[in-house]
Amino acid sequence: MTAQKLAERTANAAHKVSAQHSNKEEAQKAKRRMISSRSSKEYQQKRRRLGQRGEEIACEFLVKHEMKILDRNWRCSYGEADVIALDGRTLVFCEVKTRTGTKFGNPAEAVTFKKRERYHKLVNVYRSRNAIKHNSIRFDVISIFVDETNRKARLHYVRDAYANN
Repeated sequence: MTAQKLAERTANAAHKVSAQHSNKEEAQKAKRRMISSRSSKEYQQKRRRLGQRGEEIACEFLVKHEMKILDRNWRCSYGEADVIALDGRTLVFCEVKTRTGTKFGNPAEAVTFKKRERYHKLVNVYRSRNAIKHNSIRFDVISIFVDETNRKARLHYVRDAYANN
């Protein structure tokens, strides 16, 4: 075999190995993306379940304190109200924040000024859609810490959260 043919075969073999290696890398990347996508979906589902659990706890608390739940997860173009309740003649818009820890701060800190502004717009839409005119309005915040290891929850209730702001 001539040196030239040997070089061609070696180059072809190297090219095949390189192509196989490249295909393996692509397959590994695709697998990582699939796993990442799946774990992202699982993470989102876990967060959604945690939020739903927090809202259940919050509603139980509000009912226990003689409030009537009117709506949950009510949506309009300005956003979502987690819980809307009636406390006597006062319409209560309650933001529920549920966390498993304080890594990202206190749950109530997640209720920002921007969120508060959005709530005011949301209230107007809710009142007009439901023909509510004379009720007073209150904004409450319920923070819930859930300890997933022993399945206990701690609730912190801020009544009239925006009164002094």
